Amino acid sequence: MVNPASGQWYDRSGRPIPAADAQRLLATPGYDRVRCVTVLDMGDLDWIRDVATVWLGMDLAGESHVPMIFETAVFDRDHELLESRRHATEADAVAVHERLVAAACAEAIDPVVLDTLSSP
Repeated sequence: MVNPASGQWYDRSGRPIPAADAQRLLATPGYDRVRCVTVLDMGDLDWIRDVATVWLGMDLAGESHVPMIFETAVFDRDHELLESRRHATEADAVAVHERLVAAACAEAIDPVVLDTLSSP
């Protein structure tokens, strides 16, 4: 795993940036949040899926030739991680996010989608 203190940082467009710029971006409210959706099931009120996509800013996996600087994760109602995927670009991250939201809707009996955050 890459040490965040010494690794290469990237902005949301994928351009390499200095650590000082990354700190500034991380301090900017909402910059790291790409999408966040909650899917509720009106047919089973105990069933919930949260799908969140965020900018990591650094390729923490470090195994790819292309920096994977975004992550999409799906959580259940108890905040247990069900699935996680990393992405190189924001466009790919958003596309996978939408597919995972659609999959959660298909899993629910009577889905209701709450878009709790959209990209700034």
